[in-house]
Amino acid sequence: MSKKVVVAAAGAVAAVGVAIGWKASRGRPRSTAEQGSETRKPFLIDDIDEERFLASLREAIRCRTVVFDDGTYDSDAFDALGEMLVERYPRVHAELDRETFNGHSLLYTWVGSDPRLDPIVLMAHQDVVPVEEDTETQWAAPPFAGATLEGRIYGRGSLDCKGPLIAIFEAVEFLLEQGAEPVRTVYIVSGHDEEVGGENGARVIAEELSSRGVSPWFVLDEGGAVADGVLPAVVAPIALVGIAEKGSMSLKLTAHGEGGHSSIPPRGSAIVRLAGAIAALDASPVPARIDALTPLLDALSDHLPGVLGVLAAKPRAAASLLSRVFTRDVQMDALQRTTMVPTIIEGGVKANVVPQAASVTLNVRIIPGDTSQSVIEHVRSVVGEEIDVEVLAGSSTEASGFSSIDSEGWETLTGVIGEVFPDAIVAPYVLTVATDSRFFEGLSDDVYRFSPFVVDAAALRGLHGTDEFIRTGDARRAVTFFSRLIAVAARMGDSP
Repeated sequence: MSKKVVVAAAGAVAAVGVAIGWKASRGRPRSTAEQGSETRKPFLIDDIDEERFLASLREAIRCRTVVFDDGTYDSDAFDALGEMLVERYPRVHAELDRETFNGHSLLYTWVGSDPRLDPIVLMAHQDVVPVEEDTETQWAAPPFAGATLEGRIYGRGSLDCKGPLIAIFEAVEFLLEQGAEPVRTVYIVSGHDEEVGGENGARVIAEELSSRGVSPWFVLDEGGAVADGVLPAVVAPIALVGIAEKGSMSLKLTAHGEGGHSSIPPRGSAIVRLAGAIAALDASPVPARIDALTPLLDALSDHLPGVLGVLAAKPRAAASLLSRVFTRDVQMDALQRTTMVPTIIEGGVKANVVPQAASVTLNVRIIPGDTSQSVIEHVRSVVGEEIDVEVLAGSSTEASGFSSIDSEGWETLTGVIGEVFPDAIVAPYVLTVATDSRFFEGLSDDVYRFSPFVVDAAALRGLHGTDEFIRTGDARRAVTFFSRLIAVAARMGDSP
């Protein structure tokens, strides 16, 4: 995806306080670690092998599973990652069924004893985004070395998404070591092309499971995390759990006009008309949908002071006011409406030649409640009939629906989050970008997005950027989370 979802989520949560205009009067809020005795003790499993998790993650980072925008990648790097998983997790590969799709996407099946129970699906992709050219020397440690410095493992993919991937494998290996046997079947899905759309990975696996009649009880993918210190008005960390995600589309707008020599320029040239259309769209955004923010505001309302808490507690009643306020902040505005932004402009071949056509590509992110068709109609109503509007092939996906925050699956997931992160506020929200989990929406009513890692401003800056890392101190907690979630969801009795 173009920018990791938790960045937008954490930034948007932080913007709640800024947008309303609340100023902290108690100084910088303390992090969870700084709260000391005020922090409740988390549930942690003592027998988890933290060093194996860390060593496996380092090795996974060294496998350069980079997928480029054109879909190309180094097949040997994915083979190496797959071989590493086999070597480090022998029980997983001895007792779970393993299937490969399109060369590198993986599906593991841990068969439960009761086929009448719908299974759970845990997801984490193998591929990573490239490191921007000429920036490797700016990293604290080389991006594909898996080096540890001052309690951090640096590396491309450490958090997105090899940390969660290795934590899942560690959890299953640990449970097998304990002799655990699931009653409910557990699937592990790991695509190899999530960062470029997932069409040849997770989509294919989802279609295969659908053909087998699989209907997951719930699906859990990346897309949220425990954000610490991102909202000045709230001392507690916030466990952001995605319950929906935006769709996407790319539109090409083309303007036509009279060409000629630049010494005698025509009025209303193609470029001038195109510029007018872009400006008009910027001034007339798609109407806001404050209902998309309601779950997030409901979760935070009891923890926000003064007028901020009052407004957040009644988002529907205060929709008009909140929408106007959130419009002032780009992060919050992105959570309340469909967004579109010009990303590519084309037109002209020579400095002294007036082009007869000029075009712009708009990247659109479609909020639940809007559709690609409604967005196209909005664009055409704004730019007028003289501007051609074209949907670029293969670029359109609709927004997801909302997963339940009242179901047994939600209660199970958030219950485990509460055990492992007892001081975190669980806050459901809408992702502004896409994950592989969207392919499972037709299979399950409950598709969630959360990774059991604590992130702060420094961690967020590293996602898809320089100095991506996870803290070594998160190892036990992350593996505990998946171990506990699998044990509870798959009904493993007295297992951890």
